[in-house]
Amino acid sequence: MKINLTENESKIFDILSNVCEFIKEKKKERPTLRIAGGWVRDKLLGLESNDIDVAVDNMMGYDFALLVREYMLNNNLEVSHMARVAANPEKNKNMETATGKVLGQSIDFVNLRGDTPTVIDSTEPNGYSINYGTPTVDASRRDITINALFYNIQTKEVEDFTKMGLHDLKEKIIRTPLPPYETFNDDPLRTLRVVRFASHFGYTIEKNVLEAIKNEEIQNMLSTRTSRSRIGEELNKMLNGNNPLKACEYLYDLNLYKIVFARPPENAVVTIRSALSKAQVKEIQDQIQKKSKDKKKDMSSKSDDQKSKEVKLNADSIVSPTEEKIKHLTTTVENILSTEDTKSDINILTGLKAVRALHKIIENDMYASLIPKSYYPLNKKYTRFLYLASLLLPYKKITFLERRREAIKSAPATVYIIRDALTFSREDIDTISKLHAILPETQNIIKQSNGNEKKDREFYGHHLLNAAAAPIKEKWPLSLILSFVDEICNLKKDIDNEEEMVKIHKKYVSFYEAIKKYNLEDIHHFQPIINGKVACKLLDLKAGPIIGEILKAVISWQLRNPEGTREECEIWLKEDMKDQFSKLPQAKKLKITK
Repeated sequence: MKINLTENESKIFDILSNVCEFIKEKKKERPTLRIAGGWVRDKLLGLESNDIDVAVDNMMGYDFALLVREYMLNNNLEVSHMARVAANPEKNKNMETATGKVLGQSIDFVNLRGDTPTVIDSTEPNGYSINYGTPTVDASRRDITINALFYNIQTKEVEDFTKMGLHDLKEKIIRTPLPPYETFNDDPLRTLRVVRFASHFGYTIEKNVLEAIKNEEIQNMLSTRTSRSRIGEELNKMLNGNNPLKACEYLYDLNLYKIVFARPPENAVVTIRSALSKAQVKEIQDQIQKKSKDKKKDMSSKSDDQKSKEVKLNADSIVSPTEEKIKHLTTTVENILSTEDTKSDINILTGLKAVRALHKIIENDMYASLIPKSYYPLNKKYTRFLYLASLLLPYKKITFLERRREAIKSAPATVYIIRDALTFSREDIDTISKLHAILPETQNIIKQSNGNEKKDREFYGHHLLNAAAAPIKEKWPLSLILSFVDEICNLKKDIDNEEEMVKIHKKYVSFYEAIKKYNLEDIHHFQPIINGKVACKLLDLKAGPIIGEILKAVISWQLRNPEGTREECEIWLKEDMKDQFSKLPQAKKLKITK
């Protein structure tokens, strides 16, 4: 079977073939090169691919990559530095890889896999053993058959060593080359790769593969032996794939949701899975500080001789201040959570209901009437934010405690999940936590405005400014879509109830019509017309906490007077607001110097 190459691919493969001859001239055994995996699959499906992995049959990928670089430098060809990426058997990364660019194209170089996985071996130079394999063994040790196809650079032919890859590609089947338990035991991350490829291509997962994914031992290995960054990378590709809904459904059906979206661990400061109010967190902090002060007071009242004896008596059981804090914190939190009113059950199925509602909203273009035209259709980045936020709705009210330097503070559970369980970006953390935080206010504002024509530009403007506050800014329309999704999830009836869905939709459309009416669609560009320091000077007040109150008033004036000038706002502030602000408790007058 032939593959149609692009002009650049042909040039690259010709260079790689020449490198093989270059190696032969050095009186070394000439390698056979094969392009492996996704590139071959995509080419056969008529798709373009930039994912070129070169499998070398008789040497390490890095050694071959260095020879590629040497050949290209000798021939004045464009080539980049070749980097080595070591294997990490403890995290189920079993292959050493070299990566670099040839004619501007990123390429990975790797040796063919052997019949046993890479294992830790301190006697080896790299710290792990290397098992060279044959193309047949390599193909059998890959994740799924459609990814086990090779393209031989020298013969220019597709090779199917599993004897199943081409058939499964044609019949749209996802299965493993070896018995699935063996394949997943080699690298449990492959369970998520199965989900990703099945959802992306719309292929059917073989029954025994599904059963192996649910295997308790395999799932335990995925949870404990696989790096969180690799898990996050697979989820990211699912959310950016052709069918994120199907991928999410698989995560639930195959009991993978709790593994992927791992909660804060049990016995640490980042421990708590139940919602804690600010007052409860303050109580914990106060008790920790009180215990610390009492301890210092107790020690100061003792003589030097008593202190010395106490130190000697407790030499074998010294507890560091940090350990003491954690121990006390855990006990305090357990006491708080033992009361019925603070217990909080997490229904993870809310996430499944949410992504199904989101899919329906997007598929039926129901969101188009809730956002500015410039946002339609939603780009992949914004769609991904919405799927991630929807999947994490079960945790929208849940907080945990984390240590920040010496302080112990409450943070949304979504922060831990996105940052530590998925290792996603700071933008993901900020966007999702903000979208969740703004939900109650958004729903309350929409409820207040529904059918109420008395609500003015100031009313809508203040809410939107809060929704568009840093770091979400221009992503504020996503808050309306997610709020719509959340309201559907809160219905006792099924999301397929068209009547209820249309009723909620009309309410949101009415809200957005008011936003358009008051020309607030570009609210994320809004800036106070006067800054805090200037405003304080106009009012003869010292800059400080009062700035927040002054700016709030300035913003209200701007929302009421969209055509108002800076000069007009300054006059209003000096003439109408000076007495009012000077009476506030936080107001401190400037000293007038002669």
